[in-house]
Amino acid sequence: AYLVVDTPNQTQTLITWDAKKQVVEEIVQNETTDISDVLVQPRSQRPIGVYLNPDYPTVEFFDEGDGFAPFYRGLKQAFQGYHIHFTSFTRDGKKGVLQVSGDRLPGDFFLVNLESKKVDFLLSSAEWLDPLKLNPMRAEHFESSDGLRISTYLTFPANTEKTGKLPMVVMPHGGPHARDFWGYTRDAQILSQNGYLVLQVNFRGSTGFGNQFHDAGKNEWGGKIQQDIAEAVQWAISEGHADPERVCIYGASFGGYSALMNPIRYPQMYQCAAGYVGVYDLELLYKEGDIRRRDRGIAYLNDTVGLDPEHMRANSPLYHTDKLDLPLFIIHGEEDERAPVAHAEAMLEKLEEGGKPVKSLIVEHEGHGFYNEDNRKLLYTQLLGFLDSHIGVGAAEK
Repeated sequence: AYLVVDTPNQTQTLITWDAKKQVVEEIVQNETTDISDVLVQPRSQRPIGVYLNPDYPTVEFFDEGDGFAPFYRGLKQAFQGYHIHFTSFTRDGKKGVLQVSGDRLPGDFFLVNLESKKVDFLLSSAEWLDPLKLNPMRAEHFESSDGLRISTYLTFPANTEKTGKLPMVVMPHGGPHARDFWGYTRDAQILSQNGYLVLQVNFRGSTGFGNQFHDAGKNEWGGKIQQDIAEAVQWAISEGHADPERVCIYGASFGGYSALMNPIRYPQMYQCAAGYVGVYDLELLYKEGDIRRRDRGIAYLNDTVGLDPEHMRANSPLYHTDKLDLPLFIIHGEEDERAPVAHAEAMLEKLEEGGKPVKSLIVEHEGHGFYNEDNRKLLYTQLLGFLDSHIGVGAAEK
């Protein structure tokens, strides 16, 4: 048997286990990243390699697979600059569906004849997008002040990588136990197409970098996770990429939480902040929404947020609005079950009571994220207008 094993304080390991001999052999382990998927030999279905995502996606083979590994490398060379991934094979192993994706390509699908080596285009997941008009994403990393390797992704506006000191939007991911990948990201493209450098950060607590890195984020929603985000901003500025006087933060879900919590922790760093379907009161997670309705959800909250009311209040944006002395934009769907609209309503009420500058967009018939096309257009139009007025072209006119 082949098993992907989670080991404390390590990244995942692919092992073989001989049940009769009771022998375990380690096959593959990457020191930086977990195993994203296992690549099999099409005919035998025997594992021969692993997909990895340390920064850029890659494949590591430990078996040539009767010539399949060299064929895969040839395909990779043919689709140079993109990530390739077999989604499935026919039962006889003669044909496979290949997904080709990248920072400027959400995904094209091809039918691969493994006998004739012929590759035929099947369909595109977003044929209306022209890869030549989209902006590349660059993977980099830095070391946090306490020694963790923090991976980042930078999406630059067209023809600006060498100009430096750009207006920057920091975009922390949701979860927090999720991660950003190198690949097409709609929000990063929309923002970079409109002149903004976009910084994404795989802060501690993100998945995919081993148990130790994941566990380092527990009970650190408002603490060291926010420290990692702030240090990523400082790193981008020190590298000469971003203008320190033109930085805003925008995120959804946990990213929405961070969009308000980071300016609370680091008030001099940002010129504006936008929270989208965000969590603003940690205690409210136990009282409203779909997380509390599941045993696993309560266990998750106990493990990652904790039960101490003082700790939750100390790390909830709702109780620190006095420190938010910057323009804010609160965006939410009225039917959000994951982070109920009560989070946004309480936040808006508290901000307005304190006379804080805040703009809002609360949309009916939307949940944890906007899916109606007209509502998405409204969201991005207002978000870009908000950013433009504070760190973009409109900011200079003030």
